[in-house]
Amino acid sequence: MTLFEQLGGEAAVTAVTTQFYANIQADATVSNFFNGINMADQTNKTASFLCAALGGPKAWGGRNLKEVHANMGVTNDQFTTVIGHLRSALTSAGVAADLVEQTVAVAETVRGDVVTA
Repeated sequence: MTLFEQLGGEAAVTAVTTQFYANIQADATVSNFFNGINMADQTNKTASFLCAALGGPKAWGGRNLKEVHANMGVTNDQFTTVIGHLRSALTSAGVAADLVEQTVAVAETVRGDVVTA
């Protein structure tokens, strides 16, 4: 069973992603990265990416993360903060601790593509 399936599939990943962005938008240390962004569209893109990365049935067809984040100036500390918001969203959704850590480990694999400062 894939991590995607263990988390509950697309609906569950999308719900967690929605909470993840609510957490980010409430945090002044990282919310500025999303000023002027259509958050419904951003949530859908991120949920699609996560579904693919977690073993879902659809391949990621969006833009390369390294290119998307190239000029954003995301620091290592900011990425760590964002990972904390993902962990919090998963936990608040009732995801078991071992699945939270497995999901965070998958998200951590893109640190090198996102951190540019």
